[in-house]
Amino acid sequence: MRSMTRARMIYRQVRGKARLLVQDAAAQPRLYPLDDRDQPEVRTESPDPKLDYITRLAVQATGADIGGISLMFKSRIWLPSHIGIQDSFFPREGSFCDSAVGMGEDWFEVLDASLDPRFAANPLVAGMPHCRHYAAIPLRGESEHLLGNLWVMGPSPRTLDVAQAAQLRLLARIAADLLELRYCDPVTGMFNRAVFLHHLQRMLLEEEGATVTVGMVDLIGFRQVNDLFRRETGDRILRLMGKRIEDWADGALLGHLGADQFAFALVSTPGEHEARLARLCAAIDQPFEVEPGCMHTLHARIGIRRQALPCDESADGLLDAADIAVSSIRQQQGASAVHEYDAALMARARLRYELREAIRGALRFGRLEVHYQPQVDVGQGRLIGLEALVRWRHPVYGLVGPAMFVPQAESSGRIFELDMHVLELVCHDLMDWRARGLSVPPVALNFSRASLMHTQIFAGLADILAATGVPGDLLEFEVTESQLLDSPTLLHQRISALRALGVRVAVDDFGTGYSNLDALTSFPFDRLKADRRFVHGVASDARTAGVFALIQGIAAVFDAELLCEGLEDEADLSWLSERGVHCVQGWYFSRAQPAQAIERVLRRFQQAQAAPLSVPEMRALLA
Repeated sequence: MRSMTRARMIYRQVRGKARLLVQDAAAQPRLYPLDDRDQPEVRTESPDPKLDYITRLAVQATGADIGGISLMFKSRIWLPSHIGIQDSFFPREGSFCDSAVGMGEDWFEVLDASLDPRFAANPLVAGMPHCRHYAAIPLRGESEHLLGNLWVMGPSPRTLDVAQAAQLRLLARIAADLLELRYCDPVTGMFNRAVFLHHLQRMLLEEEGATVTVGMVDLIGFRQVNDLFRRETGDRILRLMGKRIEDWADGALLGHLGADQFAFALVSTPGEHEARLARLCAAIDQPFEVEPGCMHTLHARIGIRRQALPCDESADGLLDAADIAVSSIRQQQGASAVHEYDAALMARARLRYELREAIRGALRFGRLEVHYQPQVDVGQGRLIGLEALVRWRHPVYGLVGPAMFVPQAESSGRIFELDMHVLELVCHDLMDWRARGLSVPPVALNFSRASLMHTQIFAGLADILAATGVPGDLLEFEVTESQLLDSPTLLHQRISALRALGVRVAVDDFGTGYSNLDALTSFPFDRLKADRRFVHGVASDARTAGVFALIQGIAAVFDAELLCEGLEDEADLSWLSERGVHCVQGWYFSRAQPAQAIERVLRRFQQAQAAPLSVPEMRALLA
């Protein structure tokens, strides 16, 4: 943070003077002359006007004609700011800037380049603008990470006097701070995401006859280490990992994307990639000391995407593909693992894209629709509810179940969008049924934890209820048992707020999680849903029956309605009925049906409500 504060303070001090110098230079340009017949017009614009202030001030303060700020890469130099020369990229080999950083000193000056064998053949010396003098300050961040150079050039042999050299040093410090702010990660000093993508895009267009491997490195467990050993230790570990990756890179393009993620772009022949990636894994997996005498090891998930060069694909697209490959690797790894973006992942990425477009209403990718599975009370012989289950009617794959696309929505950060879309579809179905004069039971929806914790859930729910006129007590949100233990206080606050809107709450899949009675005690809910594994076969398996008896007792303690999922067998239904459990759902009565079929079911039940219905009668109405 010290570099950020210092940069902003000093930058404000020099900004006014720099602007005056810019205006003065615009009126009286001091650039080297060019013959318009032989050379293109000199351009002084560059992609970063803030750095331009510093560059022009350096040129004016030293009496130079040309200047710039350079960032160093394996084979090229990039000038994010330059005055007096047109190009933004130059070969690194044989350049002034390469020699300046190669010396390892904090000052580099060439008095007469035409007499120096290192530079006499340099195009900037042998040809236009026939530069003779060069002075540079290597730019380093607070962590002594090399960034590049601030340099000036001119056509006459000379040496800078003490005052000029001092001003160039001061401006170099300001330039280094600004580079860290805008182009580098503040912890590791490595280039940030924007710079990485900028140069990767150029690499994709320029390199020929080779293959680029774009990779993303995701450190497993870093956040826990950061929380346990304090942020200062976490920053030190990130710098250590960054240094290990740099030592491995051997000139590959690198970037620190933020937090615990790094990126690389490796250009080589395909046969070399496997061995280099194995060395990267070995470097990351080396233990390190978090505290005196306390060693720790971090591993990484490394996703890669290979591409022959040159190619038309975007840098963003390649990095996103590597990110998808990362997400396919299980977190629990005993060593760093590499996964390549392949045809299966490509299909998954395509599915994510099509799902996003389908949610937004692009009919060419099909549409999402809701099917409903009835819930019945066999004791009272009536329909007591419906469970909403989303389906994707895809133009190629047909009717796709949620297991195929809900995980993709979760991993791509679109689960809230999907959940709210399903909620809207359900409310419109309820509105249509009510408008037709039908008596409608509550509808249960499976909402993800991410959606329940989303900041817009209450506003979104209120808007949908207001637009459709559906009362809150016709909705039931299902929360899985395992969700109760994840940020329980905040989750319970959210659930209480939903219940205040009239929405019912059910604990779903009970018995499959941790069965934490402590969490249930402080959690307000209306219904307990026994998972199908404790319902199916309960009449014939003593262990299943024993566990179910415990679940039934818990529901009684909390005065919650007990609903049994996955009922498929008549013997199980009889066993449950004998023990006073009457609320069930499952294939024994009905599979999930589309909205049009459920409308017919509602009408049949409404017409047959004169007396409680028998089990055979309800099955006939649900057929």
